[in-house]
This record gives sequence, C-alpha cells and structure tokens, in this order.
Amino acid sequence: MPSFLTRQPGKGILVTLFFVTLPPRLVLMALYLLPKPLRQHPKYTFHQAVGIALFKMLWNFASQIEWAPPKSLEPGKDKTFLAIDSAKGCLYRDVLDDPIIRPARVGAIWYPKTYDPTTDKDKSVVLHFHGGAYVLGGCRPMEGGEGPALLANHISGLVFAAQYRLASYPNSRFPAALQDAVTSYNYLVELGIPASQIILSGDSSGGNLAITLLRYIEDQKGLLPKPRACFLWSPWVDLAIGPVATASHHNYKFDYIPALLVEWGERAYKPDSMEATHPYISPHNNAFSTSVPILLHTGTLEALHDSHIAFVNQMKIPGNKIVLVETVGAPHDIFAAGQITGFMKEAEAAMDDANEFLK
Repeated sequence: MPSFLTRQPGKGILVTLFFVTLPPRLVLMALYLLPKPLRQHPKYTFHQAVGIALFKMLWNFASQIEWAPPKSLEPGKDKTFLAIDSAKGCLYRDVLDDPIIRPARVGAIWYPKTYDPTTDKDKSVVLHFHGGAYVLGGCRPMEGGEGPALLANHISGLVFAAQYRLASYPNSRFPAALQDAVTSYNYLVELGIPASQIILSGDSSGGNLAITLLRYIEDQKGLLPKPRACFLWSPWVDLAIGPVATASHHNYKFDYIPALLVEWGERAYKPDSMEATHPYISPHNNAFSTSVPILLHTGTLEALHDSHIAFVNQMKIPGNKIVLVETVGAPHDIFAAGQITGFMKEAEAAMDDANEFLK
C-alpha cells in the first residue's frame, strides 16, 4: 500500500539517500563478491554475481518508492519510435470492455529500422512486450535492454516493441495493457503484414501479456487472425504466488527478482473485481487450446522456474505445440537482462533456438 516512502517528502528523502550512498555500496558489493564462496551461486562469474546483485538492489529500491517516471509518446532520440491510435470498431470485447479503463494511444518502437512494405514484406515481424512486473520498464533501448534488437538480428526480421500502459500510473490497471496489446497487433495487421509472419513475444510480465493476447485471439474467434508463433522469455505466469512464496523459493537467493516487486506488480495490475487466479491475470493453471506454436525459455536458477515447468506441462493438451528451452545456471529473463547479468552468450543461444523453432 502507499506509504511515507511512496509519497513526498518521503520519496525524495529516500532517493537522495540512495544515490548519495550508492558509490560506497557498489564498492563494498564488488569487494564482497570477489571471493567465489560469497557469490549467490558458486558457478557465477564475478560479472554475473555483481550484475545480479546490482539488479536486485535497483529493482528493490524502485519497488520501495513505487517509481513511476513520466512516459512520453514523442520520439525524442529514438527515430523509429511512433504513437498509434486505438483501433476502430469492436476489437475490445468482454474482459477488455471496461467502463473506466478505455483504449488509448500506444507508443512503440521498431528494431532495427522502421518497417518498409517494399523491402520487408517477406520478413518475420515480432510484436514484443517488455517486462517489469507491469509497473516498470519500457520499449525504448535504455528501458527494455538488448533483447529486441538482438532478436531482430537472430531471426533476420524486425521487432515492433510496444510501450503498453503500466499499472504504476493512474487508471492503467488491467485491462489497459491488454487493450494496448490488441491495438499494437491490429496495427501490424492493418499495415498489411500477414498474420502468418507475425510472432508474439514477451519477457517476464511481457510474457504474461503475450500469453493473454494469444488467449484473447483464441477466445474471440475470427476477431483477429492468429499469429505465426509465440515466444515467451521467463514469463510471469502466476501472479497469485505472492511475495512470501517468491522469497521462500529455493532459487530466490540466486535470482534478482525482489519479493517487493512481485507484491507491487500484482497489487497495481489486478483489479479488485478479479482474483489473481483469473485466466486473464495468471495463465498458470488456466491452460487453453491454441493452434499457435509456443516456445518458452527459462533459466534453471529462476525463482519462477517451477511455474514455467508447470505451465508448459499444463499446456500440453491435444492440438497444442509448446516447447521448453532451458538455460542451465541462468537467472530470470536473460533475454532482457543478459548484458547486465553477464549472460549474453546464453541469451543469444536461446534466440538461436527460437529461430530454429520457426523453421
């Protein structure tokens, strides 16, 4: 719940203290993690140990103050950024038809360049949703990591990364993100890109969004054409698990996801009228039929690893195709955080697996 730390002047005081004390804390962190026995996992390199510790510290701090920096629909320095209008007609049905949360303009950015129908008409196009527990992150390079640009390279195609509304802002809880996902997908279809060339993709909470978009397409039969495939990178499939269970997971000490972020994300995103176990909130324990092939990538040292295994097994129903790809010894979401956490080679290997999956 909002507290002294999430409102002024408390937030300002904490931010000041955090950045004043950051340099000495970073030095102490590095010194502490120099000996291998003191690292989170004995097989972590120094880079990996420091990157994971730094990420956990930053995400925990952002969760403490419920950090919500302003988002812009202007391109700024990002020349391939654009804003798209919500779709006309009746694309936002059932769970998306909310009296308060209405469809809105959506920001997005192309990687590595803007789609050109004359030169790119035969290329695969990935619609990607970033992670951040539905309260943090963004589609721009400084927010979403190296993953989208690298994925575009590995599939020899383009990535369209959406800046969906975050639940850390007013009137942006569910179904805002899913409305924006529908808007983004419909935009690509209306560009003339065949659905057979569009791949849904998402990391962490963005993986949750990719699954729920696929569920919506299947539920609303004929409303939108089905995509070619779906890539899930360390998806947050179980929002009902809660911070206590997350913190007590046997992989928690190896990973960088703070329990406080899990609590904030679930609280901000889920409407009071819905349970955390609702199919459009938590895909876990809510299997559905789909003819769209799904690839799920996970790290064996993720705090979410068990939920990934369970979800894949649940989705193995007649007519479905779902493939699990594991990176041994990797923490959460190396797709987006591989550079900081020192797992870039492993992240690119997973992208190679995704490319092979399409063949």
